[in-house]
Amino acid sequence: MQTSQSNEESPTDSEGEEQQEQYQNHRHRRWFTVLQSLSLVAVLLLAVYNHALIDAAPEETLATPWLVESEPFEPLAPCNEGGSRLHTGFDVNGNGMLDLGERMDTVVLCHGMRGLSGPQGQPGTGGLDAVPQRLETTTIPVGNLTCPEGGVMILSGLDVNFNEQLEHEETATQNMLCNGRIGDNGLNGSDGTDGTTGATALVNKVAAPSYVCADGFVIQFGVDDGAGSGQAHNGMLEQDEVRETLNFCFEALRSERVSDVFVGAGNSMTTGCDEAVWSSAFSGFFFAANDGVNGCELHVHRPETNTTTMVADLHPNGDALPGRDLGLTVLREGERVLFDATDGASPRQLWVTDGTANGTEALGAVEAWSPLPWGEGMLFRSTSNQLVWTNGSDLQNDVILPSWSPEVALAVQANLSALSQMGQAWIHTDGQALWFSAADENGDVEPYRLSVDGALTAWTINDFGSAQLSNLLTVGNDVLAVGVRGGVKQVLQLYDNGTHAWLTSIAPASGDTHLGEGMGLHLIGDNLVYDAITSANEARLWTTNLANGITLQLSTVVQAPGAQVGVANTGTRLLFDCLTPSQGMEVCITDGTPHGSRVLHDLTPGLMSSDIRGLAPVGEDWVVIASGSINGTAQGMALWAVEGTAMRLAYDPWPGAGNSSQALNYGTLVLSPTQAWFIAHDGAHGHEWHRWSHGELSDDWIVIHR
Repeated sequence: MQTSQSNEESPTDSEGEEQQEQYQNHRHRRWFTVLQSLSLVAVLLLAVYNHALIDAAPEETLATPWLVESEPFEPLAPCNEGGSRLHTGFDVNGNGMLDLGERMDTVVLCHGMRGLSGPQGQPGTGGLDAVPQRLETTTIPVGNLTCPEGGVMILSGLDVNFNEQLEHEETATQNMLCNGRIGDNGLNGSDGTDGTTGATALVNKVAAPSYVCADGFVIQFGVDDGAGSGQAHNGMLEQDEVRETLNFCFEALRSERVSDVFVGAGNSMTTGCDEAVWSSAFSGFFFAANDGVNGCELHVHRPETNTTTMVADLHPNGDALPGRDLGLTVLREGERVLFDATDGASPRQLWVTDGTANGTEALGAVEAWSPLPWGEGMLFRSTSNQLVWTNGSDLQNDVILPSWSPEVALAVQANLSALSQMGQAWIHTDGQALWFSAADENGDVEPYRLSVDGALTAWTINDFGSAQLSNLLTVGNDVLAVGVRGGVKQVLQLYDNGTHAWLTSIAPASGDTHLGEGMGLHLIGDNLVYDAITSANEARLWTTNLANGITLQLSTVVQAPGAQVGVANTGTRLLFDCLTPSQGMEVCITDGTPHGSRVLHDLTPGLMSSDIRGLAPVGEDWVVIASGSINGTAQGMALWAVEGTAMRLAYDPWPGAGNSSQALNYGTLVLSPTQAWFIAHDGAHGHEWHRWSHGELSDDWIVIHR
């Protein structure tokens, strides 16, 4: 019995080990609880001590936290795939957030382009046929209680039994559209007066202008309504009555040399005697040229008659050098041509001509300063450093427009009298206003705006000095400009209400951004495109979107954009000269996005640079004067056409291996409604004016090659 009792009361070996383990775990938990309590007390003591140290520390020794915040934005140009803005700065007010005024720098990160779609998956298993929807209408007769004037009942539902009928139990919705009540009869109207006889629509077919197309015709569409100088209802479609035309040519449009003023191999154009302008009013091309007898004088070429004549011998004993300093400018839609010239007296004078010797006269002395359009006239600077204005008849020594009333003119004079140095730093005009620099009574130079209505607006950009602006560009009623902020050039917007905003905060590694010094400012939609330097003293291509404020570099390859020749803007794309490490100087293009900013065409393949001398927009495309090569054969200076993203040789004034026309050694590229004009050498007649008909490029002509 004792043995049996002992076996029942004593635990087995395994039970004893389990109890021992539970006891040890219980001891460990007790010690762990004690350690936790001691640690908590220690932490509390350290916190109290740390708080005491913070209270005792001087306030200025506390570090201001540096925060980084990320802000996503939707897909918008120039980040067409979307992206994020990373804002960095000090949390000055200690609220744990980076407020707008605390942001020191912002970096824009664009998402990469969306990847290509993956391969198509295996066809899925066929599903059950969907229950078709049915829509039925029935007519509600007149006299219905709900619709007294009748109407339509619209029933809709699911054709569950697939019998192509909407039965009562399948109808889900029903709607009644009631007819409105028939209105009362109105009063009889009075007899109307007889209308005038309408003008007849006419279609006419005429021969193509021979200077554009040697074999073609023009279909004219118009109305015999006597528009302009036409005679109404005479059954003839006169020029001013033409509304639209269709132009057809059965051979390539004409391109050729058009002048030989200095007959033979002599140069008709040289430095200082190479200015030109097209006048639509006279259908004439006015230019300076030397005939070898009368010196450098004003000439005009009329394509319709293929004649070139000297307008007047302004300096019988020497060279008049028309347009040498101010160029040639058209006024009154081309009815007058303005230019500077000398008749032998000093100083040079401002002249005006109507294309005849009797209609050519001097208006007065002006400074060598490019004229600007202002209020149906042109603004110049006099030799006494004052602004002068002309409408082509005479010069007046101020900016007061004849269209203003005496009250407005007096108010403008009073406002301007408080200013000095007007326009001496910079001046800009558009169709709405004259923007200019001027010094106030403290001597600070700030921007001002004088509208065509006589309203004067002032800005204060720099509270402690003068504002330095350049590269002004009109956008609506405002202007964009390059200004200096903190010693660094940035983009500034002047609003027409006298306020302003800085649009960029580009931070160079050192020195200045030199923003806009190469290509200036150009707008493509909402994208403002310009050049700027941030590192390595290399100007790169940048953009700022005016709608969302995003600023980013458009290309890491394109350098020195527009620095040599400039920019030709079609409104949707820019064409400009550029430099790349692997291709030298070539023609580049941008649409304001990183993907669309690149070298357009490597005219001279490899590291060798192309000689680019002129760019001009024609519709949505361009003409380019440059050297290049075709299939490895070097090409001299010639005219190239850019269509879309393709570039082709269009006209070479002096073709042949080893020949170079030296195009644009003199003068500039001039556009008229039908031609691109430039000075070149053809190997036999010296430097003369050539033209290339751009109608096919501008989509004005349909060329059918037989």
